[in-house]
Amino acid sequence: MNYKLIAIDMDGTLLRSDKTLSESTISILKEVMKQGCEIVISTGRCLKELYDIYEKLPEIRYFITTNGALVYDAKEDKVIYENSISIPLVYKIIEASHRKDLMLHILDFECIIEKDKLEHVETYKMASYREMYTKIAKCVDSIDSYFKENEKTIQKINLYHKNKEDRQESISFLSQFDLCLTYAESCALECTANHVNKGIGLQKLSSYLNIDSKQIASIGDSFNDLSMFKTANISFAMGNAEEDVKKQADIVVSDNDHDGVKEAIEYIKNFE
Repeated sequence: MNYKLIAIDMDGTLLRSDKTLSESTISILKEVMKQGCEIVISTGRCLKELYDIYEKLPEIRYFITTNGALVYDAKEDKVIYENSISIPLVYKIIEASHRKDLMLHILDFECIIEKDKLEHVETYKMASYREMYTKIAKCVDSIDSYFKENEKTIQKINLYHKNKEDRQESISFLSQFDLCLTYAESCALECTANHVNKGIGLQKLSSYLNIDSKQIASIGDSFNDLSMFKTANISFAMGNAEEDVKKQADIVVSDNDHDGVKEAIEYIKNFE
């Protein structure tokens, strides 16, 4: 294969709408890895939220998580790159969460949410993640209190809103600070340190592996995937992607419920 590294988003891309992996996609990923191509999962999730990938595809070694704030070598249990939100800015994001009724989700090497918000997760348009949060999240009574007792830099914080109008108010408040703000899901806002994105994470990994950008492909569906589209030599948007995302990809494939990732990799395999 001419391509040596394929960066693949998870939710809305690699995973179907029910958050499962198709067997045909698993099969083709294993096939190209045997041929010497590195598959890297590039996701907004944190490491602890990748248990389904570890189980189904243990051959995958490298992960770009929390929208590029962490690049990780699972085989060596090694952090290749990390760029986290400073403590003062974490407090500003927590302050933003008090301005509206929203759900706060802290992602670092673990994921933290408030118990009462998990009970009403569908209110914040995140019902499809209930099972995952129930299984792996650390549930606390108050994130304010938790963070005051455990002050540290944080890789990423998600704000889940009831509607797009509330999200816009959060953006208006947080845009005055040195943060990277990214739309996600229907009403979510993802917050990372400034100059953090999947594209930079992909650059850090490709430099670490000494892989030229001409040998990199990327597959995604959302606005937080656009930076890795620009970093890769060829990019694929899923059929379920936003129209603006499709316009910025080289090729549009089938949606995540109809093996769009498999279709993209078959194209990559045959590309000369």
